[in-house]
Amino acid sequence: MAAYNATSKERVKLVLINIVIAAALYALLKWLIKTVELSKLGNVNSSGPEVITYPSFYVAEAFSFVFSLLGHALFPLAYLFGLLISGLQIIAGSNYSLDIGVGMAIAGLAYAISEGIIFSKKKAIHRADESTRKTVHILSNLSACLVIWILGLQTTSYIVLLALLIGIPVMHLTIRGIKIPGIQEWLKEVGRKGETPGEGPFYNALGILFALGMLRNDQLAAIAAILIFGLGDGFATYIGTTYGKHKLPWNKDKTMEGSLGFVAAAMSALFVMPVYAIFLGAILGAFVESLPLKINDNITVPVVLSLLFYFLL
Repeated sequence: MAAYNATSKERVKLVLINIVIAAALYALLKWLIKTVELSKLGNVNSSGPEVITYPSFYVAEAFSFVFSLLGHALFPLAYLFGLLISGLQIIAGSNYSLDIGVGMAIAGLAYAISEGIIFSKKKAIHRADESTRKTVHILSNLSACLVIWILGLQTTSYIVLLALLIGIPVMHLTIRGIKIPGIQEWLKEVGRKGETPGEGPFYNALGILFALGMLRNDQLAAIAAILIFGLGDGFATYIGTTYGKHKLPWNKDKTMEGSLGFVAAAMSALFVMPVYAIFLGAILGAFVESLPLKINDNITVPVVLSLLFYFLL
């Protein structure tokens, strides 16, 4: 069972839990940002006006509705509501596109956690041949790094946001059984049985938006985080399925060889930023990717890496 074919009772639970978790994640992230930024300014006890930019709470809550209603008849109304809230936040000057992106990522992480709670038996089954899926994964993340390098964080956030805002209704239509030219063929090549259609790219885009928003003041750190995740996750699957023999004690679906493949590939980020945080990021990313969580690692790994670099760099 997954959210897109949930019963009415399960759908209501999903919406409510998603909203609560999104609010909790927002409050935690806001506190962390305030603590870190004021510490950097040496201004912890200051009573002056705050100049710190936070992710959008209203967008996080609005898109909690949107994501929870994917595949439901009420989705179009929720989606229009989410777009309206996002637009008003930008027009009013309350938030920038980067803040909107982090707000959506918070909603996405909350949605993934909520799904894991309500649909605990949901499990995506790996394809017999993951090469095409992981090649797309690696190339898409490398492309994001290249766009950041050439056009900058802000422009990249516009591009990823646009792609996501187009992709979300496409996911909804696909879940509803409406055939869109090219989508079914693409899903046959890269989709996994047991996951929501388009789930991988959906969470990947949210992970990139989170990295762009949290690391907006350090372009190289954002590139490094996406590079570690993009290459590390891709090579972990390839090495693990091809050469993996030693199962991890905490997850029998993962291997020691796969985790080492993640770390080795992630070290390529040293060419971008030759700092000790890259080693920590590679090891931590490999560990998070190996955990037996009911949450898509396309969102968990970039969130963890972004927070690590935010605190250390």
